[in-house]
Amino acid sequence: MKILNWLLSLQERIDAKEISTFAEWRDIFLHSASVWSDPIERAIAGGFLSDRAGYAFAAGYESALTRLVPSLPPERIVSFCVTEEKGGHPAAIRSVLQKAQEEKTWLLNGSKKFATLAPEAGLFLVAASAGTSPDKKNIIRMVLVDRSAPGIGIVPMADLPFVPEIPHGALTFQDVPVHEQDILPDDGYVAYIKPFRTIEDLHVQAAVMGFIFRVACAYRWPQSIKELVISLLVCMHALAGEDPRAPWVHIALGGLNRHVSSLYESAAPYWDRSDDATRMRWNRDKPLLAVAEKSRARRLEKAWLHY
Repeated sequence: MKILNWLLSLQERIDAKEISTFAEWRDIFLHSASVWSDPIERAIAGGFLSDRAGYAFAAGYESALTRLVPSLPPERIVSFCVTEEKGGHPAAIRSVLQKAQEEKTWLLNGSKKFATLAPEAGLFLVAASAGTSPDKKNIIRMVLVDRSAPGIGIVPMADLPFVPEIPHGALTFQDVPVHEQDILPDDGYVAYIKPFRTIEDLHVQAAVMGFIFRVACAYRWPQSIKELVISLLVCMHALAGEDPRAPWVHIALGGLNRHVSSLYESAAPYWDRSDDATRMRWNRDKPLLAVAEKSRARRLEKAWLHY
């Protein structure tokens, strides 16, 4: 596996320079990590090239979006915009996509909140209602909207108490023109929103593992820790190519997540070997690892009921 050979070959060549801004990290990620065409390998490389968990998260998030929509331009930062005032369930989505007078053109109106990386994104992947089905359910479509399109408003949100390097934003769309070729095929919820939860979990975890491997190399953690990281990355790499909607994938992820938690526990004493800034950031950012814990547990429970 080339990505693992790459990681292992760089153990003694860790760039210790601090990445002080998101723009600096973005340039590193887009230039260096993007040479990996497989999204999971891009996530791993991006995590390894990051000097903190926040940037590793961004690497995993962007790589997950590429896995979800392979046609996304690799040179753009993308924000996945689903959540609104009443949540991200299809019934809660009030943003609307309506036919315009011009041929093959639609108009997007509505708002989104808590959109990850929105203040830095050049492209938005937006969930909107294109009407209702005969049973009165929202028909959700995903549309690609360029940041430069007229009618877009972006308001940065306050930093979170963890991973403050990762900005979030609220967006408004007022008669934003959308061309027909920018409306993604298939049902927006089934084909994109629902599977992204699993894809994001897997790619973010892989990126954080890449970051952990970097720290383990830089601060001379035991070889046994690095071996555990490599073995977990092999599992993540294998699962990343499977259907994220398959129940067995969620069951396998349940076991994998327990091994990841065990690794964090085993590695905890070795953070004292790192410099103060690296250790402080990790302790600050650890809550990120538990953000989707309840959702993962529900998906795992549902997966077991399938059999």
